[in-house]
Amino acid sequence: MKTFLEQVAKAMWAEHGSALADVAVVLPSRRAGLYLRRALAREAGAPIWSPQVFTLSSFMERLSGTRILPMEELLLEAYEAYRVVSAPETRPLEDFLEWAPTTLADISEADAHLLGLQGFYRDLRSWEEIEWTFNTSPLSDGQQRLVRYWALAGRLHAALNERLLAMGGATAGLAERRAAESMGRAPWDRIWFCGLNALTPAQIRVMDSAMEAGQARFAWDADGYYLGDDAQEAGSHLRAAIKRYGAGVVAVSEALREGVPKLQVMRTAERVGQAWCAAATVRSEAPGELTDTAIVLADGALLPAMLEALPAEVGSVNITMGLPLAQLPIGSLVAALLDALGSRRSDGAWRIADVIAVLGHAYLRNGAAGEALGEVINGLGEGASVMVGGEQLEKLLARIPGDERGSMAAVFAMDAPARMRVSSLLLRAQDTMRADRFATEGIYQAALILQRTCDLLERYGHAKDPQVWRLILLRLMRRAQVGYFGEPLSGLQVMGMLEARALDHQRLVVVGVAEGQLPQADAQLSFIPYELRRAHGMPLRESSDAVQAYNFFRMLQRPAEGTLVYSAEQEGGGPSRFLMQLAHEHPKYHELLSGLIDVRTPVPVRSADPVVVTRTVEHIDVLRKRLAKGLSPTMLRAWLQCPLDHWFRYVQGLKEPERAGARIRAQVLGEAVHGFLEDSHRPWLEKPLEAADLLAVSNSVEEGLLMKLSELMDREQLMRGQPLLQRGMSAHAITAYTQSQASAVAKGQNIVVTHLEHAFSIVLPGSREAFGFDVLVAGRIDKVERRDGLVHVLDLKTGNVDPEDLRIKQVGLQEVSGKKGYSAQLLMYAWAWFMANPGVESLRAGLIPLQRSSAGEGVFLNVEGEDLLTREVLPTITRMLLDAVTDMLAAGPVHHTEGSLFCAFCLDAKR
Repeated sequence: MKTFLEQVAKAMWAEHGSALADVAVVLPSRRAGLYLRRALAREAGAPIWSPQVFTLSSFMERLSGTRILPMEELLLEAYEAYRVVSAPETRPLEDFLEWAPTTLADISEADAHLLGLQGFYRDLRSWEEIEWTFNTSPLSDGQQRLVRYWALAGRLHAALNERLLAMGGATAGLAERRAAESMGRAPWDRIWFCGLNALTPAQIRVMDSAMEAGQARFAWDADGYYLGDDAQEAGSHLRAAIKRYGAGVVAVSEALREGVPKLQVMRTAERVGQAWCAAATVRSEAPGELTDTAIVLADGALLPAMLEALPAEVGSVNITMGLPLAQLPIGSLVAALLDALGSRRSDGAWRIADVIAVLGHAYLRNGAAGEALGEVINGLGEGASVMVGGEQLEKLLARIPGDERGSMAAVFAMDAPARMRVSSLLLRAQDTMRADRFATEGIYQAALILQRTCDLLERYGHAKDPQVWRLILLRLMRRAQVGYFGEPLSGLQVMGMLEARALDHQRLVVVGVAEGQLPQADAQLSFIPYELRRAHGMPLRESSDAVQAYNFFRMLQRPAEGTLVYSAEQEGGGPSRFLMQLAHEHPKYHELLSGLIDVRTPVPVRSADPVVVTRTVEHIDVLRKRLAKGLSPTMLRAWLQCPLDHWFRYVQGLKEPERAGARIRAQVLGEAVHGFLEDSHRPWLEKPLEAADLLAVSNSVEEGLLMKLSELMDREQLMRGQPLLQRGMSAHAITAYTQSQASAVAKGQNIVVTHLEHAFSIVLPGSREAFGFDVLVAGRIDKVERRDGLVHVLDLKTGNVDPEDLRIKQVGLQEVSGKKGYSAQLLMYAWAWFMANPGVESLRAGLIPLQRSSAGEGVFLNVEGEDLLTREVLPTITRMLLDAVTDMLAAGPVHHTEGSLFCAFCLDAKR
């Protein structure tokens, strides 16, 4: 079966022969032009003059005599026009940029529809011919704002067009309006309009003029399946065009109507799995067949995954699509620096999390300075503050050796302009990634965008506005793409939906055929009221869906076989409505979905051996010295939860880094909470608590906690964002706890606080005999109370606690291992109190979980169903502690505990 463009070439050769120099061809894409030229060359069999090939946009631009400006330049031109029409209420450029892109799209669309501006932008309250809410009064605040906006938009549209035409520029819609209004006889003998769909009124007027002049030829790319059925949205635009201009020179295909393509549907569980599924599909084809094979990505974001999935044996690959620069590592690096600049304070202080995001980027850590940058990052994470002063940061960066120090110092210099910071960052990244050709291409493109941003803002007088500079640079980064180079007419073809228009391949793989992706769920933004759009024949949502339906079905009308892949993970969770429509309506494809193939992405079995540490004499000696200084409740709980993680912490001396950043560090928050409660309760030591005093404290929690936190970190950072939320939640928890105490006292309970932050250090009996040295049991008890005469040993927890973790059947290592680690801590606190206070015969040991206001009196250790511990348990706890030390010092390997999920250092493969 001949392709569409081969049929066009045959018709052109039959009419013109080799006299193609004065012929123009208008196609849906540039790529289609390459295939048409190849088809013409095959028809001629000898060198010939090529016709002039245009896309519809470039054709209108040529006829109009204008230059369609890039969006960034249009935005700045629009702002100049806005300053004139909005005076004296002109808003800053950064505010204008928030809504201007949508307004510009509306302006371009109104021009492409040849709307009279004066009538279109008349007062929304004067459209009596439309039944809508603007004809009633009073108007809501939102309606009044839209009335004012609409009047401003009309003035802006007229002023912008005047500016653009004076400089020879245009929006895409204005170029179409100019082409339609000035269309005489075009400078070609014939104009072939091929494979087009969904024409605007301006484009229709141009085609009308060409047809009246006898210059126009039409070739429609359609199949009878959707063209011959008035209910099929895919053919709605083509039916109107054929009715107006005739059937064209290419016969309507009947392949899809007759069910010629052999189609199959594949479903993957994960979105990225679609790329691997497509790669596996083409892997089985012979290299010679791949030239006539295309992978079409309905989901363009899958291109990076597609590149990774394609096997080397497929040979040459031609990729029409590009990767957005913003999605590449260099884009994330520049964005990280811009974020850091955006949060930088007026006194030159930087937010630590933002600085770490820059310094920790792979494009900077990949070189010789990687280790030095790691030391800088560690230095930034040592303090409690979320900010670092400019001078302090400069001192930290001074640790970096050689040339790297100078470039990074320039990035974070005290008074450097933003352009120089980004430029220095790109130079550093270029030096680091010099061996990676793709990375250096991305860095080069970013440097070009930096230059273009500076040139644009200099030309329009905004070079000194850092906020505007940042917004324009980010916009350009999002629009720019790093393209791929290849032979466009050979090898496996990878393209997007728009590039596939008018092209035909024998084997087709379409990736992303999921509802929400095809058609795309995101509606096009517009400020034009729906009723006005409908009254003026402007595209509505159903028109966009019809265009996407045509693009989908057109792809399927000529391949011999096709594979359609979708992911159950995507929004909607099912196949595209277009695919379901084909399966429902076409007898040949009724079984298409019921016979779909579920594909699972192969996941390699992790063969890494679990980490096992062999205890050496040297290591055990380190642990013995540690135990001689003190076995703490935290150290014991770490051993019981996972011996391997305990070994890394207390023998190897590894520390889990807790980076300072947007949040208050857990250690800092805990210290502040304990400090506030200690200060508020210390005046009442050995005195019965009074409800009035406790309620007074509950009323001062927010300010008191803020003061404590301010001693540990920057006060300004506590007043916004995540720290503000954390501070509020903690204050609420302390207030609830204090009020719970007040309620208990008011009901008659006698509570006397006897000790706060009580430190203990006691020799473990029998340790010298068992191990040859004294093991100290040392720690700190947060609070000891007498409640109605009974001692309560209490440990405050800023987190939550599961009461089941404090229930054990008996005292012993097996009972308190794993999740029961808090039980071991409470047993140690009870043991220490019994040992230090021979006169105490019984007590309760518990946790105060501040996150649970319902547990204000505490959650208590329960042994054999009883929460009262007596002195009789003392020897059993001593035996448990001796057993724990024995296990710690024993010879043999140390393993990760199966099921322990919160180890900081374990690399066990089963985690």
